[in-house]
Amino acid sequence: MQTKLALALLYAAVNAAPSLTPRQATSIPVEIWEGTGCNTGAGPITTANVPTDGSCFGISPIVSGDTDSGKVSSSYTFPAGCTLTVFNTTNCDPQGNFIAVRQSTTCFGTFGAGKLIRSARTSGTC
Repeated sequence: MQTKLALALLYAAVNAAPSLTPRQATSIPVEIWEGTGCNTGAGPITTANVPTDGSCFGISPIVSGDTDSGKVSSSYTFPAGCTLTVFNTTNCDPQGNFIAVRQSTTCFGTFGAGKLIRSARTSGTC
């Protein structure tokens, strides 16, 4: 009787324990750089924390030059299946220019003269 009770309690405890799953990040830090190569000046001119919920996140341009470049901060590691898309439109409109980003620390360049980074959103599991 005691053995059955002990086994039943053990079974209940194992099934009631929370599973250990990796914590999902709530935002992706996108560094915005002045110029074309993510290497001008002492560092990025701003960092936009783009939510990982898939919503469109507007990025107010800081007009310090005629173009922007960007990269995801090295503090974030992309999980498999996560994509960050940056746009030169304010509403994540794919009719404008956009760049899909799937790794950190690589400069994703520019959209060209006068076309600043204006919005971003995530897709997949970030």
